[in-house]
Amino acid sequence: MQLRRSIRFSLTLWYALTLAVIMLVFSSFVYLTIRAGIYKQIDRELNKIAEALASPTMEPFRRAAPSVFDQVLEDFFGTKINGKYVQLLEADGTVAAASKNLNNQRFLLSRSTYRKAVAGESIHETGQVNGLPDMRIVTIPVFNDQKLVRVVQVGAPFGDELETLDKLLVIFGISIPLGILLLSGGGWFLAGQALRPVDLLTRTAQRITAENLSQRLEVLNPDDEIGRLAETFNSTLARLEASFIRTRRFFVDISHELRTPLTIIRGETEVGLKWAKEPDDFKEILQSNLDEVKRMSDIVESLLDLSRAEEGGVHLEMQEIELGEFLQALIHDLNQQQKHLEQESRVLLESVASAWIMGDMRRLRQVFLNLLNNAVSYSPEGSTVRVELVAEAGRARVSVVDRGTGIPAEDIDHIFERFYRVDQSRNRRDGGAGLGLSLVKSLTEAHGGKVYVESNVGLGSTFTVDLPAIPAPAECPFIAS
Repeated sequence: MQLRRSIRFSLTLWYALTLAVIMLVFSSFVYLTIRAGIYKQIDRELNKIAEALASPTMEPFRRAAPSVFDQVLEDFFGTKINGKYVQLLEADGTVAAASKNLNNQRFLLSRSTYRKAVAGESIHETGQVNGLPDMRIVTIPVFNDQKLVRVVQVGAPFGDELETLDKLLVIFGISIPLGILLLSGGGWFLAGQALRPVDLLTRTAQRITAENLSQRLEVLNPDDEIGRLAETFNSTLARLEASFIRTRRFFVDISHELRTPLTIIRGETEVGLKWAKEPDDFKEILQSNLDEVKRMSDIVESLLDLSRAEEGGVHLEMQEIELGEFLQALIHDLNQQQKHLEQESRVLLESVASAWIMGDMRRLRQVFLNLLNNAVSYSPEGSTVRVELVAEAGRARVSVVDRGTGIPAEDIDHIFERFYRVDQSRNRRDGGAGLGLSLVKSLTEAHGGKVYVESNVGLGSTFTVDLPAIPAPAECPFIAS
């Protein structure tokens, strides 16, 4: 993995950028706050002097000769005037008086400052005078009868204050990059520590293949994000392992189911070719082969139906069905078939409610015939299989109740799996291919329903198909007008 694409590098980079922004904002705030405080303190002192010079009391002294102007300032302000620069301007901008420390220089009066003075504003600004240090200058206009007559300017150099600000900039210029560098190193280390479980999970996951899906990731802390990720991955692995196991078992089962009839066909064909002489012998062999081919076709057709149903590709011709009438017709046909086969077991429809559903009549016939045939097959001779229909809370539930051998508890969770037989000793002719209940489950779910079973060994089983019901239509096709 390239460094620039690693999570560790990205975390460190974002951490450094965030820290840099925070430190720059903080240092700028500190610098501007200190500078504003220094300006405010200097402006306060300059305002006092400038306002005094602008007052009418100073009018006689403002007209003093330049040679005695400094003495006037010293006498009037005392030590407050030390280090200050004073300049008085006429309304037209000519210098009326100035302190000697200006050395015949002058404060420049810009156009913007002059316009503000004419408007009666006091102006505070930072300026330069040739040969003098940077200054803070305050400009105050003097009016007489609302007419500008004079402009008072007082300035003071920054001195130690400017040096303090310069030192502060140096400190920030050194401490910010150094702090970012040090804290980025700490961020790199902490990111590595935080992502160490991810590296462990990655190395473990790289060793997992289809041959060792039983291996699981180590969960160091199930309460943090990495731990929950590992548990989720382990759950996914468990589902994949179960899927691989079912797939392997499916191939074994289908191979076994198809190998048996193919072996029979091959054996009987070889016997016929070698020993059969009479037409009846050939007819018997061909009939046996036809039965085995039909059995293989049934298995393949059931598998196709299962695959389509599980993938949502089964085509359902949905229509309104009155479930009670549908079951009565189905059970009547099944009883007639049992009677024709001279079997004593019968199917009886009880607790018939009026329930309408949307469904595919052919597919629902497959569902209930599979359940009923299973119930009859596993019930003792002469017993009765009961069918109950209950409609409530927008659902239609059909229960098939038998008094057969029952299903062991350890088999309950597997009976809807492909090729699964509860009684492994039943032969393939009596026990079927083990696809009927799988098809029942898939077709029921395709109708938006579900199927479940309750069973006790020796007492029988109850299979229940739960389907969504619909309101009865305005015109019922099964009710005569």
